[in-house]
Amino acid sequence: MKVALVGCGGISHVHIQGILDDGRAQLVGVADIKPERAQKAAQRTGAAAFTDLDEMLDKTQPDVLHICTPHYLHVPMALNAMGRGIHVLIEKPCAVTVEELEELRAAQLKTGLKVGTCFQNRYNRSAAKLKKILEDKEFCGALLGVRGFVTWNRGEGYYSDDWHGRMKMECGGVAINQSIHTLDMMQYLAGPVKSVKGHVFNDHLEGKIEVEDTATALLEFENGASGIFYATTANSVDSPVFAEFICENTVFRMEGDSLYEVTSDGFEIVKTPPEEGELPGKACWGTGHASLIKDFYSAILEDRPFELDAFEGGNAVEIVLGIYRSSETGKVELTHNVKK
Repeated sequence: MKVALVGCGGISHVHIQGILDDGRAQLVGVADIKPERAQKAAQRTGAAAFTDLDEMLDKTQPDVLHICTPHYLHVPMALNAMGRGIHVLIEKPCAVTVEELEELRAAQLKTGLKVGTCFQNRYNRSAAKLKKILEDKEFCGALLGVRGFVTWNRGEGYYSDDWHGRMKMECGGVAINQSIHTLDMMQYLAGPVKSVKGHVFNDHLEGKIEVEDTATALLEFENGASGIFYATTANSVDSPVFAEFICENTVFRMEGDSLYEVTSDGFEIVKTPPEEGELPGKACWGTGHASLIKDFYSAILEDRPFELDAFEGGNAVEIVLGIYRSSETGKVELTHNVKK
C-alpha cells in the first residue's frame, strides 16, 4: 500500500516508525505547513515533502492517510481524503464536535472505507489480559465500579506552540487531549457509558491558556456500574495512569501498562509491560502504536472491519463532549450512535 502522512509534529514520529517497520506499506508523501518539518521527515524516510495536503494527495495518490495534525483539522482532512477514496487513520480525537462525529461516521458508512482512531493503549498487553478476565463473570462477578486517574504535568512551555491551549485549535484541554485515552479504556473494559456529570477547571494555568487543565466526572455505565474520573496537568510530574475495576469477587488495577489484582495481602502482578517499548517516543504515549497500525493495515488488506473505527473510536469523544456540556448544564444522558 502507498501511505501518506499529514502533520509532522511530535506524534508523527511513532506513526512514521510504524509505517517504515511494516513491510506492506510504502511512505510516499509527508506534509506539514512548516516546510522544515516536512523536509526533515522526508529526509528521514525518503518520502516526498509537501506543504499542502491537496497537492500531496494529488501527486502521490496514496491508499492510506495518517492524520497527525491539530485536533480541529482531523475531520476536515479525513473527509477530504475519503472523498478521494483514501482510507484514514486519525490521531485522537477523531472529532471535536457531535456534528463532526456524525459526519465522519456517515462518511465511513457511505464510502465503505476504513476509518481508524488512535487509541493505542487498547493494544497494551495489560488491557488485552484484563478484557478477557472481566468477561469471565463466574470468576469476577458483576462489575460494580471503575476509577480512572490521570495526573500529569504540562507547563507553559507545552503550550508555547501555535495550537496547544487555544480553544479553536485544540478544542479543549486535559479531557480531550491527554485523558481521552483513559476514558476510552474505562468504557472499553467496563462497557458503554449511559450518563455523565462533569466539571472542568483551569486552576494551574489560569489566564495563560484557553482550555481546561483539570477535569472531573461521575459516570454511569449501562450495566449499572458507577465510575469516577479525575484528570489534571497540574501534577508535579507525569505519574502513571491509574484505572481500577471493582468487581463483586475481586479488584483489578491498571497502572501504566502493568496489571495487578488487589488482594487482602496487597497487590499480585497479573501482567507487566515489556522491557522496551515497540516504538520510540514519550512514555505517556504507551507502546501500542505499532500494533494498532499493523492491525489497521491488515483490516484494509483483508477487507475486514477495524474495531477502532469512527463509531467505536468516537465513543470516548462523546463522553468528553458530555463532560464539557455537563460542566455548563448538569447531568448529560449519552446516546451512542450505532452502525446501520
